[in-house]
Amino acid sequence: MGDTRGIFIAIDGIDGSGKTTLSGQLQQLLADYGPVITKEPTAESEWGRRLRQSAVEGRLPRKTEIEFFHKDRLHHIETLIRPCLEEGRIVICDRYVDSTLAFQAEGPAEAEVMYRNFAGEILEPDLTFILMCPVSVGLLRIQENRPEKSTFEEVGTLTRAHEIYDARTKLGGRYVPLDATASVHHTLRQAVSALVARYPHLGEPLRAHYARAFPSEPQPF
Repeated sequence: MGDTRGIFIAIDGIDGSGKTTLSGQLQQLLADYGPVITKEPTAESEWGRRLRQSAVEGRLPRKTEIEFFHKDRLHHIETLIRPCLEEGRIVICDRYVDSTLAFQAEGPAEAEVMYRNFAGEILEPDLTFILMCPVSVGLLRIQENRPEKSTFEEVGTLTRAHEIYDARTKLGGRYVPLDATASVHHTLRQAVSALVARYPHLGEPLRAHYARAFPSEPQPF
């Protein structure tokens, strides 16, 4: 992408909303730019590994989770995200700071306070897609696609997260809510349209790759 700073895209939403699917599709459509696909919590720091383990074995105390997510994120920024952006690459992150807000805050007001505490130390994404779907839809997809739920995938936890995500989307700016209740292509078309609206130079390569990858699907723009 030349000598300019790259583009930092975060993808967030409750479990089962389609974040990982959208990350993979965007990687395919943005292949000309050699996008970097990453996710949080990472497997590259001790804090991220502990968090991944807790998703299977049982959640950590709330203050510990918040601390570990933040420390893992700072490590992630310094070792991968920032260097890639400085090289002019596109970075697509499956879960980022808004995931911590959604799953560790008690509600939208506390989420905003928490974000302000983090903001001075992290990189703000250029674009944050929030995939919105009902909790019942997310849980059904999880049940259909994998045999076991993580410790974060409980109705009460996801309902609170959904409320916080919904409140974040209303802030505008970098936030772009996507209707994730229908097909994966429906979600993808919204994401591509939003990308082109903000970065017109991506239009031609996205259009070409979309037509080749999904010839039977209507063009998103």
